[in-house]
Amino acid sequence: MPKRILLLDNNNDGLNLADEMMYYGYSDVHITSNCESVYSIAKSFQPDLIILDFLLINEQAKAVCHSVKQDDVLKNIPVVLISGHINKKTELSRDSYDALFIKPLNPETLALNINYLVAS
Repeated sequence: MPKRILLLDNNNDGLNLADEMMYYGYSDVHITSNCESVYSIAKSFQPDLIILDFLLINEQAKAVCHSVKQDDVLKNIPVVLISGHINKKTELSRDSYDALFIKPLNPETLALNINYLVAS
């Protein structure tokens, strides 16, 4: 059964990442650029993993992560944050996401970590 990934991004990085994930065996990747709909998409798509571009959604990352982790159906889905910029102003509770990757991404390392998160 193919693993399902929900990816929030609105630029070519997301398309490139989706291509990489498909190369590493994730044949069902849903990309959205609409932050407000991530939670409802996750409810209907039932992904095995959610990837959020932190810079894209800034403060909204907190709301998305919180919604997912508080939902009885979605709370066990790993949430991965990807960012080009993490600094002291980044105040996101560690228990609201499962992994954080800084751009530029190494696709092989990312795929290995995603495999680990999905298997856990």
